[in-house]
Amino acid sequence: MNRRLTPNDLDTSPYKELVESLVCQWLDTDLPAQGLTNTDFITTIRILLLTTQNPDHTAVIVSAVLDQAIHLQKTSDWVDQEIKFEGMVHGADRVDFLKFELSQAATLDDSLLDSYNERINRFTGKD
Repeated sequence: MNRRLTPNDLDTSPYKELVESLVCQWLDTDLPAQGLTNTDFITTIRILLLTTQNPDHTAVIVSAVLDQAIHLQKTSDWVDQEIKFEGMVHGADRVDFLKFELSQAATLDDSLLDSYNERINRFTGKD
């Protein structure tokens, strides 16, 4: 049985290097930071890695969100929010979760529907 990653593991190889690499990838996008700092980027990616417990899956999520942010001309704040969302739905059925989120909204507006479409298409290559 594989041992679970702990916060202490994130300060050791190869996890520390993965987080640093993903932060550099995020910084290289030159998205507007909107007050987020390098420390915020590190924290968000570390939490995602602890959530997924899988370095490869973490890298795929971060890359997909960054690619989508560039394509849709989003900000780093949006990236931060979407990486946290991906961590939250890890292990859940994304389609069911997204449908549930829509069903819980008091009113459906364009912003909520845009967010649904962005999230449902993130890993399909459709925007």
